[in-house]
Amino acid sequence: MRAVRGGTGGGQKAGIMRLTRSQSRQRNRDALIDAALVEMAERGYQQARLDDIAERAELTTGAVYSIFGSKRNLLLAVVSRYADELDGHLAELSDPRLSLSEVLTGCADAFHQVATASDARRRFAFELELAGLMLRDPTVLSLTTSGRLAELFVGRRHKDGEVTHEQAEQVAPALAALLGGLVRRAVLEPGTVDLEYFRRSALALTCLLRT
Repeated sequence: MRAVRGGTGGGQKAGIMRLTRSQSRQRNRDALIDAALVEMAERGYQQARLDDIAERAELTTGAVYSIFGSKRNLLLAVVSRYADELDGHLAELSDPRLSLSEVLTGCADAFHQVATASDARRRFAFELELAGLMLRDPTVLSLTTSGRLAELFVGRRHKDGEVTHEQAEQVAPALAALLGGLVRRAVLEPGTVDLEYFRRSALALTCLLRT
């Protein structure tokens, strides 16, 4: 936010404080990530140009290199932002008192919220681009959701005891694939899958705990 010069008494600044260097850098970083998400969703990673990303963010290409160092690092920042936002939806599920069924239901709710958000189509387009990149870059794959979900499941109560690490590692990728597929269905065919369908589908995965 730019400082505004006041019109009275010796040119005092009116009401708006000048950002510190770190605040300005963070604002620019956020703007570039927002712009990159749009450009990469519309054009694909390979065709998205840093000049266009910088222009959309109302910054220079030099700012991209100053903050991120490379186009790939900017991509990783976009992926991290995407994962962090989902983590925000899942944060309250870290309560250790919740059962496995409650956590699965909460995960379904979080993914349904993503599917019905105003920017769901753009994010879906970015996810399609991301799928190809994950085949070529293990770092991108490491930032995705499955490992984060597994951490939520360990020790959760269910009818046969508590979820082990091994069981959590089995359930997490299945849940990520299932709910990710339902998000795609909800985006491409709105109204065909509702919140209750998300929940029932997630709860059905408890069958993977049987030994």
